[in-house]
Amino acid sequence: MDILFGLAFKLATLLVFVGLASFAVYWALLRGYKPRTAILLGTLMVLVYVGYPFIIDWMGHKTDTWNDLAQAFQQICQEKSKDMAADKMPQTDIDAILGLLQKYFLYCFPAWMVAGALLTGFLSYYFVSAVASRFTGRITAPVPFWQWAVPEPFIFGLILAGGLKLFAGDNARLDIVANNLLVLFVAIYTFAGLTITSYYFRKWRFSLLLRLLAYLLLFEFTFNAVCILGVLDIWLDFRKIKKPPMESTT
Repeated sequence: MDILFGLAFKLATLLVFVGLASFAVYWALLRGYKPRTAILLGTLMVLVYVGYPFIIDWMGHKTDTWNDLAQAFQQICQEKSKDMAADKMPQTDIDAILGLLQKYFLYCFPAWMVAGALLTGFLSYYFVSAVASRFTGRITAPVPFWQWAVPEPFIFGLILAGGLKLFAGDNARLDIVANNLLVLFVAIYTFAGLTITSYYFRKWRFSLLLRLLAYLLLFEFTFNAVCILGVLDIWLDFRKIKKPPMESTT
């Protein structure tokens, strides 16, 4: 019964997120905003909804919401620790894994929150444009996934994250900021890498089954390579979709 209740709660939460983002995306598309702007508005709607309790706590100089989150995280870690100990994993390895989880998941919650909101806004855009374009000419069909590209200035965010990480040293707060930036921009460039792989799957005429298998293999064995592919696209332009510089007419 508890499992069913938990699944129902997660489903309801997901529907709320998608519903809020879809409303913002629909409003933006109806008013002629570009898809990227519509996605950002949907993302902002989700961030306001998720971040509202943290903002209220911050204004009241409280940490209730963060403490609840940290407590839930610790409970999950304790369960994972028991499972790993039952598998006879050395305690040093268990402590190392739990330390990484705390460093890159709990303390990087802001980055994961933004990345999740961006994903929700993106999926909401596809849902709204695919459905609404059938009923009104004011909204066009969704942009093909393979045509999306990350704005080139975003690379400075990744460079900043690496620089802060390099010079953080024993500064715990600076290290947390660097890790959050790193997680966020790695997620963004992983998305960019997936759009490139989608382009080649389409070019090579992969069937739906082959594409699903290929994506599973990518995430299982070459996840980092997908992110690197997204970064290299800034200079190599794998899909040749960037506009050439305008030639002088004088």
